[in-house]
Amino acid sequence: MNSALTPVDSAADGLALEAAAFAADGLVICLWSPRRRALVCPANLRRREGFDRARHRSAANGWPVYLRPTGGGAVPQGPGVLNLALAFTAHQRFTIEDGYRLITRVICDAIPAGWTTGATPYSFCDGAWNMSLTDRKVVGTAQRIHPIGGGRRRILAHALILVKGDIAAGAAAVGGFHRDLGLGPVKAGVHTTLESVLPTPRDPVQTLAVSLHDRAQQEIARPTPRPDSIAA
Repeated sequence: MNSALTPVDSAADGLALEAAAFAADGLVICLWSPRRRALVCPANLRRREGFDRARHRSAANGWPVYLRPTGGGAVPQGPGVLNLALAFTAHQRFTIEDGYRLITRVICDAIPAGWTTGATPYSFCDGAWNMSLTDRKVVGTAQRIHPIGGGRRRILAHALILVKGDIAAGAAAVGGFHRDLGLGPVKAGVHTTLESVLPTPRDPVQTLAVSLHDRAQQEIARPTPRPDSIAA
């Protein structure tokens, strides 16, 4: 599972990789990209009125909906989307902010650019730890934390990276899903891809996966500034 990139057929397969990583011991780095497009949304959206109807309509439009245990909002998955998930055990003092700082630092180190973090109004799965280039969102982040006893907790820190491809189609799919659930609008123009902003190699998803894997291992193995926070 610690190979640089795992191509998967569907987002469901990628979510299964993350679930296995979260259930494992020690550090597991998952990097996956799906061949088929889909929407992935937090499981708590099932409680919203009209969810089953919205899910059926999205699937009929070519965007099947899968559920994830982390929070946030619906996101599009498909070719050109790279998912980074870091699963590790941490001391109970390790906070959710520590997790976001960790995964964003890994991305900044692996992909040097003029990154900024912060909310991006009208983006899908908007959050305070979005990562943007030229004031447009490229990376969304989410986390899952579970106490495992002995003053420790299991962490799953996830980042969705828009590497290349058609943002408009994915944004429209999330926007339609939102409308069916009575949620806010989504605009394609507040997003961009790495390929649109930075010089990219011939196989950017695979190349970036290698860099992210290496930086994640180095970052989590560092003895400072968290000497007892993370158990690799």
